[in-house]
Amino acid sequence: MTTHVNRSDVEARLARLCERYESVPVVETDTAVPPARFDRLLDRAREGYTGGAYAWIVREPTDAPPLSTSMPDESVETGPVVCLIQHRGDEDRWRLPGGGREDGETSEEAVVREVAEETNLTIDVDAPFLCYRETQTPDDAREIYLHTLWICFDATYASGHLDILVGELRGAAWLTDPPRDLGPWAQFRGVDWWETYTPPEPWWEVANPDPYALVA
Repeated sequence: MTTHVNRSDVEARLARLCERYESVPVVETDTAVPPARFDRLLDRAREGYTGGAYAWIVREPTDAPPLSTSMPDESVETGPVVCLIQHRGDEDRWRLPGGGREDGETSEEAVVREVAEETNLTIDVDAPFLCYRETQTPDDAREIYLHTLWICFDATYASGHLDILVGELRGAAWLTDPPRDLGPWAQFRGVDWWETYTPPEPWWEVANPDPYALVA
């Protein structure tokens, strides 16, 4: 017997986004995973997890806080900056803020809440720049299909100052230039944002991409 977990939820969420926004880039993959790992993912899905939402947050120079009197004039921001975070135990990798959706939340509501919890920032959510839909199966005889959906949005800074959730993060910063090591969602957006940035291996260009495997 074939079982699909979260398929209707994922399809409904993706359909809503496609209806609301003019253009929704979608990357899809089908992945077979070891049974033990699949069972952990399945337990999490049955507890309500269907994926998450993340934000590429841009702050314009006009929204930057004023410099202190000890700072030289050349320290004034003259161009937009991007907010990226580092998770604890994540070496030097910089990622997009965001996280898992909770019951009843839209992806837009989830990313606003997660960003506020992680960074103390309030944002205005724009259109998605990536929808990553993954269907996972165990690489054994079971015919179980686990559906998840991750949405990455462009967003603009509205208010607040960086104050990280120290239980999860070890840092956050407003960056002008690309850091050496970016997480998968940040890689995808960074290619278009920074002229000087080239990812080591564009995970979205391969068949059945697994962004975390390729960026690990």
